[in-house]
Amino acid sequence: MNDITFRPLTREDFPLMHRWLNNDTVAAFYGVGDDNHKYPTFEEVVEEYDADIGTNGASEGFLVLLSGRPVSYIQTYAVSAYPEYAAAIDMADEDPWAIDIFIGEDDARGIGLGPRIIEQFVQEHVFSRPGVNVALLNPEPENERGRRSYEKAGFRHVKTVWIPESSSHEFVMRRDRE
Repeated sequence: MNDITFRPLTREDFPLMHRWLNNDTVAAFYGVGDDNHKYPTFEEVVEEYDADIGTNGASEGFLVLLSGRPVSYIQTYAVSAYPEYAAAIDMADEDPWAIDIFIGEDDARGIGLGPRIIEQFVQEHVFSRPGVNVALLNPEPENERGRRSYEKAGFRHVKTVWIPESSSHEFVMRRDRE
């Protein structure tokens, strides 16, 4: 079994992020900015992720390494840091932390890696935080592959909401700390 590790995103990773975000499979459901803009320019990638480098950003982004090789991106953030989004999903009283993920390398998709990444990440980077008892994943309803992966990692669909910033619906999937 291959080892999964997480490394904080650095500016040196921006060319890789740009390539991944312009991959057709990734771009089908993942973009940048509040409007989830697909196929971003390199400059848009820098603008999106530069603020989260280090500890001052609202979210914490990581490259997922499989046996040392970057294959995926994952981030987590306190939903409360985004008041409009928190209002849209109506779960602020539980102070959830959300996760966004995509697998960037074509040969790393369809091999059962997603649930393993999510399970390990939730334990190491979400539920390791004092007082965090709810983890969320919020895929687009059409992202069936993602939803199945999230269910395998213990998340369940609790509602579907309209997100004004992206002008789209999202499934709200949650997992509670055991």
